Amino acid sequence: TDFIGDVAVSPDGRLLYAAGLFHDAIHLINLQTGTVTEKLPTGRRPYRILFHPDGKSYFVSSWADGAVYHHKAETGERTALIRLGQHPTDMIWRVRKSSDANPPGDEAPPVSRLFVATANTNTVHVVGLNQSKDMRLLESINLSMTPRQPLGMTPTALSLNADQSRLFVVCSDANAVAVADVSEERSAMLGFIPTGWYPTAVRSMSDGRLLILNGRGLRSFANPKGPSPATRPAPVHLGAPPAEYVGRLQTGTASLVNPFDDDQLEKWSKSVLANSPYRDEQLDDSGSPKGNPVPRKPGDVSPIKHVVYIVKENRTYDQVLGEIGKGNSDPSLTLFNEKVAPNHYKLAREFVLFDNFYVNADVSADGHNWSTSAIAPDYVQKMWPNSYGGRRKHYDYEGGEPAAYPPAGYIWANAAAAGLSMRNYGWWVTNFSKAAPTGERQGEKVRDPVLAKVTNLNFRSFDLDYPDVDRAKIFLDELKQFEAGNNLPRLMFVRIGNDHTSGMAAGKVSPLSAMADNDYALGLIVEALSKSKFWPQTAIFVLEDDAQNGPDHVDSHRSPAYVLSPYTRRGIVDSTMYNTTSILRTMELILGLRPMTHFDAGARPMWAAFSSEPNTKPFDAATPTYPLDERNPSATAAAFRSAKLDLSEADRIDDDELNGILWRAIRRSEPPAPLRSWFSR
Repeated sequence: TDFIGDVAVSPDGRLLYAAGLFHDAIHLINLQTGTVTEKLPTGRRPYRILFHPDGKSYFVSSWADGAVYHHKAETGERTALIRLGQHPTDMIWRVRKSSDANPPGDEAPPVSRLFVATANTNTVHVVGLNQSKDMRLLESINLSMTPRQPLGMTPTALSLNADQSRLFVVCSDANAVAVADVSEERSAMLGFIPTGWYPTAVRSMSDGRLLILNGRGLRSFANPKGPSPATRPAPVHLGAPPAEYVGRLQTGTASLVNPFDDDQLEKWSKSVLANSPYRDEQLDDSGSPKGNPVPRKPGDVSPIKHVVYIVKENRTYDQVLGEIGKGNSDPSLTLFNEKVAPNHYKLAREFVLFDNFYVNADVSADGHNWSTSAIAPDYVQKMWPNSYGGRRKHYDYEGGEPAAYPPAGYIWANAAAAGLSMRNYGWWVTNFSKAAPTGERQGEKVRDPVLAKVTNLNFRSFDLDYPDVDRAKIFLDELKQFEAGNNLPRLMFVRIGNDHTSGMAAGKVSPLSAMADNDYALGLIVEALSKSKFWPQTAIFVLEDDAQNGPDHVDSHRSPAYVLSPYTRRGIVDSTMYNTTSILRTMELILGLRPMTHFDAGARPMWAAFSSEPNTKPFDAATPTYPLDERNPSATAAAFRSAKLDLSEADRIDDDELNGILWRAIRRSEPPAPLRSWFSR
């Protein structure tokens, strides 16, 4: 199946040029007959098509090649390409006018300028074309809000005003539209216009107003009565209210911006800067108090030398910890209580209960990117709704797709560049289709060259038919080897995801057993590390990649998180507002790593959960009180619905459907309705 990146009508009106995103080609469609007449090759993952003003050639932005290709319109022959930066997206022409001033010096001015937004940078590139249509880079417009800001502005769409003097640039991950003066040969940034959440498009209208589309609307929502993990809601077309699944909660909005003067733009720019959590000073000062194990800046010494990063699958806070009896918890929404998840409860009681922690992601596709690269790049944001909406079967958001690579790479590339030793258990691994006996090789290949060098291929990646406890055994066996060799890696990645569950699919492990299995695996890993020789210098960070599989009375993104170390404060509730990038930033500071984007650079480190005085008391895992091998019955309505779910990868399914199935199976009632929330800070 192909997806169309863009369409453009030929100047003579006869042909439609369509960018075939996954065919790496331009499809020519006869507008009279509706038939495809030709398929012309171009760069990898072609996105935008733009005809030259003379109509004799066209330009294509290539997501995967970081380039713009120039083709003859008549034959499709490639005449040139220019490499610019990661992930070129939108393009727009500014044709030189007779009134334009000549550039200084003897250099002939370009006939026209092509502005190209490169989404995995903070930059719009300006390409000049002469009479022969030769392309050369004239300048780059830096969209960063501060001099040292890391990547993450995500410029994705462009528009020019009527007289082509101002360029408007959508900065999706800054919730802003940048404004640049392009009336002269040398462009100049003027400021920013605040937008809704994740703007995706901008158009300058004939009356001088701006139309801005906001992909995620204006806010996040709670869903205490929303998607239930055990039932299917009644169809909307029969009068039922829309299901409150996280993938549907954030609906887009449109903003109209009236014509504005320089004073107004200055005020708006100050608002955009104030709204951003990032400040340049945070690169040098994390705010951590003196003596705290979390350093004030990367490079400072921490007593913690080993970091273990465990990522699980898709649970909200209330769904797991709602019955814990302290913190901001709602027991009416709990599906996996202490009988099913005793180690989740025990860890939260013995260490720190975080009742104000949020995942940045909506679903697993963006969740594993947020968890590993502090951003969900443009490709992932644009494509995951197609996958989750059932329009695309392919799941390529966890390595292997060049267009999906994040702006600054993944945290393991960051660690490799810093010379840190690493070990990987299950991340970005393609399993052999049939599981081998525990202890034998499970992984066929690793979809990342850095991880490939440090991966334990006996550890099976995501597979809901394979017990997490068996995964834990592989980790524990290798931990013994590290103890014998006194060589525990500095950074370890562990993926245990059976808390995702298989719903009520006939013959599969039941949801409660799947959670109990995941819980015991987590407990075993923490226990083994806490009883190892490395414990005095170790910190374990645990989170869910996303929280889409359940309700929560505060917000659909609130989720369980754990920080486990001798230096963790014991028995407290930390209600500081943290998110996924807070964990990343804390790990980076401990290990001396640079931040990857402005999200982790601007995140609040979790130093408040740490103490300067270690407590090396080990953790004793709670043995399961719920069977780990309970199977779902067949010939039930829930089994019939579950059979339709594709559980081969994390979230190739309709999670709203899985939510409903689980809720009704476990709670034996209709799922609750959503609560809508908005937080100003």
